[in-house]
Formats: sequence, structure tokens, C-alpha cells
Amino acid sequence: MITATRCIRGLLAALIMANALAASQASWAADAATWWRSLGWFEGQWVGRERGLPGDGRGRRCYVPVMDNRFLFMRSESRFPPQPGNPDNDHQAQWQIFSRDYENQRILLRRFGSGGQVVTFVLNPEASRSDRFVFESTAFDQAPHAAHGRLTLFVGREDSFRERLELGAQADTLKQVMEGQWRRSDTSTAGCAPDAMGF
Repeated sequence: MITATRCIRGLLAALIMANALAASQASWAADAATWWRSLGWFEGQWVGRERGLPGDGRGRRCYVPVMDNRFLFMRSESRFPPQPGNPDNDHQAQWQIFSRDYENQRILLRRFGSGGQVVTFVLNPEASRSDRFVFESTAFDQAPHAAHGRLTLFVGREDSFRERLELGAQADTLKQVMEGQWRRSDTSTAGCAPDAMGF
């Protein structure tokens, strides 16, 4: 009788845990959809100032949904005039592609730099809030295996946001290498998407 009771209790505990896990996964699936919709706030044209390793510069960027809204595409150009520590006129371009990983219920961000850098980030839902998107790196091209990065987008008031990029040899050695202050200049996305092939 005691053995049967213990078996029933064990089965009930297993069922409760399985239901809790399923509920947690369903909740995160719903959250992933919410996070994805929230990224739509960035659509449009932006102008901003950036400060980091190349010095102080100015930039412009735009975000646009592409391929039937399956991806959010961002293109950016920044110029850093000659200044101490950067005697040359530095011009940097960047693409970012946000996407949903439906199988693993994640939001991914792939960042492509004009210097050949490619970094893959994943949204950290525990560190993110309605006014803060925190992306942690999962893969670096052209970097040591243990290299780590964090990209944070802080949503501000009156159509503005702040972007902070941190890099480190490891996750516990992150240092800020770039920060940008951006304000929306237009809600239009004209000219933002990659050019069509035209056939």
C-alpha cells in the first residue's frame, strides 16, 4: 500500500512538473512573439551620434521588415572625422538582421560589419524589459572562441533610443566599446531594404 501510494505521488509530481514545463514553454513562445512584435517599434529612419573606439562620430540608419515580415533588416552608416587616437577619416557600415527561431523560441540578431566582422546574438528575455532589449553573443567570426559580446537597446521617450555594445575576451570581462544616441528622423522605410535584383 505504501509503495502504491508513493508511486501515485511520484506520478502526480511528474505530471505537475511536466505541466509546469509545458506552461513555461508556451509562455516563452508567447513572449517570443511579443518581443518580435515589439521590435517593430524601430521601423523607420534614424540619425544619431556615436562614441567609442574610433572616437566621436555621426551616423544614420534605418530599420525595415523584409521577406513578408519574417526578418527585420537594419542598415547603418557612421563617419568618425579625424581626431586624437583616430587620425584618419573612419567610415563604418553595418547590417543587422533580426529573426525568430521558431523551433527554439528565440529572437536572433546577426550583425555584419564593414570590417568583415560577423556576430550572432540571441535575445536574453530575463535581462530584457519593455524598454530594454538585451542581446548576448552566441558566435563570433574572426575572434577567439571564448570571446563574448552584449548589445543593449534602451528605448527612450519621444522616438529615441540608446545603443550600447560591450565586448570582452570572456563573458565576465565585458567593456563598453561603443555607445550611440539615436532619434527618429522619419517613419518612412523608403530606400532601406536591400536592392531587389530587378527581374
